[in-house]
Amino acid sequence: MEKNSNRSTYLFVLPWAVSNLGGVNQVVLNLAQEMVRSGTFDPIILTSDWDAIDPIFEDVRGLRVVRWRLRFYQPNAGLKVRFAYACWEWRFRRRFARFCREHRVAVVNPHYPGPTSLAIERAIQSSRLRVSILFSFHGADLTTIQNAPPTDFSHWRQALRCVHGVVACSRDLGNKLTGVFGGDLAVKVIHNGLDVAAFRNLSGTPVALDGRIILNVAKFEEKKGQDILVKAFARIAADYPDVNLVLVGATARKLDTLRALCVDLKIDQRVLFFPDTPHHQVVEFFRRATIFALPSRQEPFGIVLLEAGAFGLPVVASRVGGIPEILTDGLTGRLVAPDDEVELAQCLASLLDSPESSRELGARLRQHVESNFTWSQALTKYLAFTNSTRA
Repeated sequence: MEKNSNRSTYLFVLPWAVSNLGGVNQVVLNLAQEMVRSGTFDPIILTSDWDAIDPIFEDVRGLRVVRWRLRFYQPNAGLKVRFAYACWEWRFRRRFARFCREHRVAVVNPHYPGPTSLAIERAIQSSRLRVSILFSFHGADLTTIQNAPPTDFSHWRQALRCVHGVVACSRDLGNKLTGVFGGDLAVKVIHNGLDVAAFRNLSGTPVALDGRIILNVAKFEEKKGQDILVKAFARIAADYPDVNLVLVGATARKLDTLRALCVDLKIDQRVLFFPDTPHHQVVEFFRRATIFALPSRQEPFGIVLLEAGAFGLPVVASRVGGIPEILTDGLTGRLVAPDDEVELAQCLASLLDSPESSRELGARLRQHVESNFTWSQALTKYLAFTNSTRA
């Protein structure tokens, strides 16, 4: 895609490849595509790639993506690591400044801030570039910073007061940010969105699944609570022989444990795992599902709930994090306590027993998503916040 020479550039930054599975990449890709449609900025997505010593441009879904080696800034590292970083930074900050001037970069917006974001922030500050810096947090990034060594954490506290703005994807995450870094940290809450029509129009290979389906789409990790969902399903499986549980998600350390749990509970023939499913293929599981369940222990936002809403699915989810900012219990979904397999089982059974009211629940969620969680609305808030930081 060619840059419009009359517009400034909005530079998104990701700490990994743009092809990685996960919600953060979907946020960046969709904001960038909405930016193209709106004609406000020319977006470029900068991704960290150790093999790209020089910046490498490519086209991804009609968007300009540049891969470039970004080192981790580690103030607590040993002398050898700090020397290697200093040599890289001396060269990079000059090249990055030239990159920003050549592409008329007006805003730099790292998503999922980490050590590479600190490297970018240092390059901008040392080069005195006239660009706005926004850090967008998504949840686990804050947890990583909280667990950093004290010297690293201190640098984060300083960096967040030097950037022009901090964005959180939910009020819950925003409150956590101010709790960690102090109430004087100005945080703008911007909910993620979804292009319902575009998402529903994605297509993959139709999935052949029998009976009614309880669907979960989430990375196989402790915080997503799939173990609670498996235990809840085990409680009701015998009463609903036509219902199967389908788990779709990125491979992580809990996958083998979950498989073993299904064997122990003697429901392994009723629980189907689909690890590392491409995003376009996940749509086929939503099309086939009867109920969507997200019993997370932590969930800063839950964009997958919007995706379930796009297909009008009745949803049951934990009353944690940003989930109650999407779902209203009894109106647009059902909320249960985290780590409560009994309450979750009862809720799933009630939805299975009441197909008509379940359909109405799903229909209200779809209307809610279409009215209140669009990428156009999210971009409008990003642009308004950007303009306020540049004023």
